[in-house]
Amino acid sequence: MRPLIIGIFVFMIWSLFSTWYYVCHINDFCNGPEPSPPVSTEEAQTQTDSTTVAETAPEEELLAVPENLIIHFAFDRSDFKPSDLTSRFVSECKEYLDEEPDAHLLVTGHTDAIGTDTYNQALGMRRAESVKSYLTGQGLPAELIETASMGERAPVAENTSPEGRAENRRAETSINLQ
Repeated sequence: MRPLIIGIFVFMIWSLFSTWYYVCHINDFCNGPEPSPPVSTEEAQTQTDSTTVAETAPEEELLAVPENLIIHFAFDRSDFKPSDLTSRFVSECKEYLDEEPDAHLLVTGHTDAIGTDTYNQALGMRRAESVKSYLTGQGLPAELIETASMGERAPVAENTSPEGRAENRRAETSINLQ
């Protein structure tokens, strides 16, 4: 039980740090807006004219990042049946990856707590590789898909019930910016 609590604590610290790093360093939202220098009357008129032109130009539509895909697996299995959700995720990813050259996919395999840590680590990787194989078979470039395994170290539910263990047997696919 102690390693689970330590693992959850480390995961929470890592989540907070990675969120801070993403917000402050990658998106640069921590510094606030840059102050603008004083503007003369003539410059203000020129800026107003150019603003009017800019307001009438069509705005570029931002493409939404597809939601993470979570695929659940049967006990001690790494194969899965694709669904409408997986097909929709693939089509959204293709569109997003075409527009965002710095984006890549991360597929992370997870297991329940039954079995040894070594076995579960390998099973998590087989699950991640299975999802990667499916995604590449659907036309997503293999070089944009990374795989990892958390084994039993990042449960989303208690491993004390069959339902909780079923929730933990999963692979999560997310889009990350490099």
